[in-house]
Amino acid sequence: MSRPPLDLTGRRAPSNEELSLARQVIRRSGLVERLSCYLDSETGRPRRIPLEALLVCFQVNALQRHHQAHVIEVARLMNAMTDAQRESLGITSWDEAQAYARVDWLYNRLCTVLSAGIDGLDAQWFADCLVRASIPRRYELTHSVAVDGTDVETWGAFQGSTTVVLDGEAAETQSTAGTPASVKATKRAKVVAVGPDGRNQYTPDPDARAGHRSANGQHPAGPYIGYELHLGVQVRDVRWTNYVDKTTLSDKVPHLIRSAVLVPAGTHRTKTMTPILIAAKARGEKLRDVLWDPGYSECRPETWSYPLGRAGISSTFSLTMAQRGIRPFSKRAFVLDGQLFSDLLPAELRDLPMPPVNLPDQAKAPAYEKHFNERARWRLVRHSAPDRNGVSRWRCPFCAGLLKSRSFPSTMRRGPGVKIAFLPPTVTTCCDGTVSAPPADIPLSQLIPFGTTAWRISMNRRNAVESVNAALNGGYLHLVRGFFRVFGLTKLRVLLGFSLVAVNFDRIRSFEAKKAELENKDLPRRRRRRRPGSWQELLGDLDNRAVQLFAGAVGPPG
Repeated sequence: MSRPPLDLTGRRAPSNEELSLARQVIRRSGLVERLSCYLDSETGRPRRIPLEALLVCFQVNALQRHHQAHVIEVARLMNAMTDAQRESLGITSWDEAQAYARVDWLYNRLCTVLSAGIDGLDAQWFADCLVRASIPRRYELTHSVAVDGTDVETWGAFQGSTTVVLDGEAAETQSTAGTPASVKATKRAKVVAVGPDGRNQYTPDPDARAGHRSANGQHPAGPYIGYELHLGVQVRDVRWTNYVDKTTLSDKVPHLIRSAVLVPAGTHRTKTMTPILIAAKARGEKLRDVLWDPGYSECRPETWSYPLGRAGISSTFSLTMAQRGIRPFSKRAFVLDGQLFSDLLPAELRDLPMPPVNLPDQAKAPAYEKHFNERARWRLVRHSAPDRNGVSRWRCPFCAGLLKSRSFPSTMRRGPGVKIAFLPPTVTTCCDGTVSAPPADIPLSQLIPFGTTAWRISMNRRNAVESVNAALNGGYLHLVRGFFRVFGLTKLRVLLGFSLVAVNFDRIRSFEAKKAELENKDLPRRRRRRRPGSWQELLGDLDNRAVQLFAGAVGPPG
């Protein structure tokens, strides 16, 4: 079948500033130097579009707010350029009618090279180079990242019913809570094929798989077909904390995407993101703390807590009801909500409720946290860092100076800021000395005890990744079905890398604007000039004449 003619017009010519910015990103990424030897040839007819020109045009297209990651948009952009702009990029003898064919051929050639993965040059490496190139060094300020994911629907159409069933690791690791029962009971969709990973393929997209997504303002909770984008967003550091009710954070930083990976929906989340984080630290990035979304921290600790702890990276997360409760440890201590506590902890402080997620009055949250703060003083304090096997040593709260009691006279010499614990007369010793704890006994341990005010202040840093998700789903671009119109994981990763660069630039612009507003808040603000093009300016005196006409002051015209 012959394809209908393409519309290759309608774009505006990019500004020289946009071209300069895009060219700086591509040159800083080093992609052209690494890939030219696989795409260029000394024989044959020379290409009209150099590799650098193609990448720059893809980046310029992504710099437009609410852009579409379509190959034809890049062809339209090249046609809209001036002759001087095309010449500066090395594009010569340009034929507008052949724009899409030339762009599409070189884009597919690039994806073929990246699919081969020669010397580690794959699509994930390509996207990582672009993301790192978009972060100026002066903004790499913190040692903490927040992790979350968002769904990316495939462009492929369903074959038959639109309801799918989770398979593979998705059925074990992704919760279907919130999915209506009517959706769960619907007839299964037609399976087009079974992929090399053993999972069902429901659409012509060979890499798209079935996954589960939570509800938002655009769609209800339930299964979908496509991919999942995992993000690591830079957040503020914990500068100081007393581990009870006070936490001091570092200065505000732009919420930049420091790591990202796109995988088929239903892929194990922590098995995907944990190696990315560890590789980032091995590469020299500053990383000491990771804030997890509950969709990740519900997975087995072997896939995230243990590997990160071995790499020297701590974790901050919220516990679910299944993860809470008391676990046995030793005669003089037990594990409660992931933390080691003394067996002398009062019974009324053991089973504490968390504030509701949608608490109408946030001023009531401290009433819940007050009991967690009291309980935090009964925690065991780490006496030594983990050794090569991850085993750490801990001291009881009385030996560590968190509490004092008349049952232990030596502790009463401590200052008035130390709380007094009233114990039964039968208690004569506080502990049996320091205890050793292997990581398997405390897999959900955190630096700041769960539920305390200090923990809430630290955990609230995770809101930064939610703001980035908002930018990806309507704020700056819209990752809905149709944003990509290509099939295959390699092609999507290539296009997504340029969009993530643009989102980082938007985060920097927003950060600088807020910073300038705070610096100039005491200066007098000039009232903005009225926006031109209003109805009164366009219609002139016509509105006044209409009012007079309806009031009977003047007769009809003519």
